[in-house]
Amino acid sequence: MGTKRYTQYEKHIALDISLKLGNYIKDAFPDIKIIYTRKTDVFLELWERTELANEKKADLFISVHCDGFTNPNPSGASVFVMGMSKLKANMDVAMRENSVMYLEDNFKEKYDGFDPKSPESYIVFSLMQNTFLDQSISIAEKIEDEFANRAKRKSRGVKQAPFYVISRVNMPSILIEAGFLTNPKEEDFLNTELGKDHIASAIFRGFRSYKESVDGSNISELDKSAVKEKEIIKIPTPKKEITTDKVVYKVQIGTYLKSMLSDKSFMNLNAYEEIINGTYKYYVGNAYNKVSADNVKIKMREKGFKGAFVVAFYQDKRISMQEALDLQTKNK
Repeated sequence: MGTKRYTQYEKHIALDISLKLGNYIKDAFPDIKIIYTRKTDVFLELWERTELANEKKADLFISVHCDGFTNPNPSGASVFVMGMSKLKANMDVAMRENSVMYLEDNFKEKYDGFDPKSPESYIVFSLMQNTFLDQSISIAEKIEDEFANRAKRKSRGVKQAPFYVISRVNMPSILIEAGFLTNPKEEDFLNTELGKDHIASAIFRGFRSYKESVDGSNISELDKSAVKEKEIIKIPTPKKEITTDKVVYKVQIGTYLKSMLSDKSFMNLNAYEEIINGTYKYYVGNAYNKVSADNVKIKMREKGFKGAFVVAFYQDKRISMQEALDLQTKNK
């Protein structure tokens, strides 16, 4: 991929950016264990990448790539989360990245007949429920913001597309397209150490911002997240909201692309629904202390909501865990 003016290919640039990102994280947070799918120029099959992440019980999966197109004009960085897309451009990117399967022996047997170039093969993706969509969108937005405002790269936004590697991992996951190697200026930029540093540091700052939004500084506690609130439409449900001057803890059990209130898995939960930018978020419980909310979280995970995590509200507005702690300390 590229204009063939350089000896470096996408695999080299993506690896360099990933290693630089790992070094940034290691220097800032020595206690975080970083697991690489590769550290040298070797090829790992797609199933091996997802299996490694799941076996190691990773808390976050970041896949780094470079984009390309049939003409040299498109430019900019994108961050993808798992999901079906009606946009042909997003599907084309996913099909192109998934086509690495063709390099594998007997790929149809390994992937149960999945063909990355066949639209019919993607029907299964529309049936998937992404338990970690909320956390994935949160870190994706933060990284995209860093690309645009700090690294001064053209922002192509946070998008959804059915990438295999982020559909099969049991954790928040994102796929980053660092830029277009088919755009001469962007190819020049990504072939410099400075350019790769800019991209890696932007990803790191987004990661750091995401980490700072959770309760504490341990990345293994990703069951607690604070995301940027946008236009919220509240839907009446059996569970009545509590308006109070106290901090209220709730358990978010999932984010979906359609309403789930009539689903049998939600029966007897007294869950209530919020629609945020076209996604449906579901909460259960009202507790005035974190310990009680953690107990609810454990019960929800036992019921099958593996991505359930605690969130905090103050006067019906979502706040970060740090803000909740500050308010409770102040009001003692």
